[in-house]
Amino acid sequence: MKLKFVFVLSVMTTCFWACESDESGSNPKQLLDAAQGEEDKMKVLDNLSLQLQGIWRSDDDKKSELRIQGDKFTSVYDGKEVSKERLMWYIQCPTICSQGQDSTKLLCFTLENELRSLCFNLVNLSKEKLSYSQLPGTGNTLSYTKIMDIPKQGTPEDVKLK
Repeated sequence: MKLKFVFVLSVMTTCFWACESDESGSNPKQLLDAAQGEEDKMKVLDNLSLQLQGIWRSDDDKKSELRIQGDKFTSVYDGKEVSKERLMWYIQCPTICSQGQDSTKLLCFTLENELRSLCFNLVNLSKEKLSYSQLPGTGNTLSYTKIMDIPKQGTPEDVKLK
């Protein structure tokens, strides 16, 4: 019974942190660090994945969009697909991403296809905003605004325009 209570409390806390990040756009790495144990950390990453689902338009170039559904990360420019990759989360940044630098404050993910694997740091994620930067970084942060929801699993009828 005590174990069930701890588990339920842990899930509720994780959901609270995820909901809080939806509103305030807090640092996703703080959510991951606050989670207790690998199972809770995986739940945080799953919640972040759910938040990512949708179509995002670049704040810097209105022709540039991201379409994220499930683990598929598609870059589109001027209506044409530029690349399609698989998004992979990491609880700890792989050495190839950090290249010897301190990565303890980074929430890493990779975009992978048959030709390459690129590393990124998720800087910020809320219901409406997404920011990330490439690792090892040049300091440039890419920022996007969500323009449409796409469910993680679903059909085109499930798409909701914003």
